[in-house]
Amino acid sequence: MMSSRRIISLTSGKVHVIVHGNRDLLERIIPELVLKGFKKDDILAARLDEAGQIGDYVAMAWPPGRPQEVIISQIVGNNQPEEKSLAPGAWEAIQQNELYRISLG
Repeated sequence: MMSSRRIISLTSGKVHVIVHGNRDLLERIIPELVLKGFKKDDILAARLDEAGQIGDYVAMAWPPGRPQEVIISQIVGNNQPEEKSLAPGAWEAIQQNELYRISLG
């Protein structure tokens, strides 16, 4: 459906930052997100056991291991079945719409 892919709002809502275990990257990514208009209080480290809601954002360091950029996406859907799988966590069923990328270089 096209309507599920529309961008709900820019910069209002929680931002779940995925750093693939490299927690020191949060210190580099958070200021970049604030410069893009996100509120610092809305920026959280992503958790494997709890995904974001439709309308929230995902800021993912990419590629894992040697990140060169951060991919900013908005959550537009959740296809999580009744019985959740254990890996790769709550994020596996989240549908995202990529908005833009921020260079870490």
